[in-house]
Amino acid sequence: MSQAQQPSQVLGVLIPGGGVRTDFLPTDNSGTKFSLVLSGISGADIASVSDLVFFLLPGVNLPTDHGAMLYWQIISTPDQASMDSTPFSNQGPTMTEFELVGAITNERPSGSFRTGWATNETLSTAINSVSSSITINLGVSIEHISNIKNVGAMNDNTTHVAKKIAVNLFNFMSSFDDGSGGGGNIVVPKNVFDRWLSRFEAKARVDPNFFMKDQS
Repeated sequence: MSQAQQPSQVLGVLIPGGGVRTDFLPTDNSGTKFSLVLSGISGADIASVSDLVFFLLPGVNLPTDHGAMLYWQIISTPDQASMDSTPFSNQGPTMTEFELVGAITNERPSGSFRTGWATNETLSTAINSVSSSITINLGVSIEHISNIKNVGAMNDNTTHVAKKIAVNLFNFMSSFDDGSGGGGNIVVPKNVFDRWLSRFEAKARVDPNFFMKDQS
């Protein structure tokens, strides 16, 4: 993607009640991928962060018809004691897959987005580990606006997410209906919710945002 020369700092993030961070670093030569490690906050304090404010710096414009998508991942670093107990293993930091937070565009240059960290099971398990320390890495990808709209990244409210999950459940239940209920009723197996939840969790492990995409 060809684009005009951008200022060295174009993005900012704020944890409400904390300082502003603008030190995103490029992660490749395309000028479209950036990262920032949330140093200064770790362990149980991470789970207390309910929102992130993501914004373009004043005077900055993204390429036409593009936006910035914000993601997060867990970085788990083994403690020295744990590494010393297994001297023949080449242990180092491990990282989870990136999960979507939200997105901004030139038309909407800032947004406050829910993190979901307080109820994230993977993060909770990592925080409670006695053999490693946890930090959060933020990633930014400059994407075409069509990609951003497709995953619902511009919607920074829980109502939209809940609606998408409800639609996914309804579509799954409807797949069992043979019309025998009549009168607009859907006849489903007694264990339909358990079956849907197992399917939902399995798909979410592959793509955490699959339900936000267009569904047939």
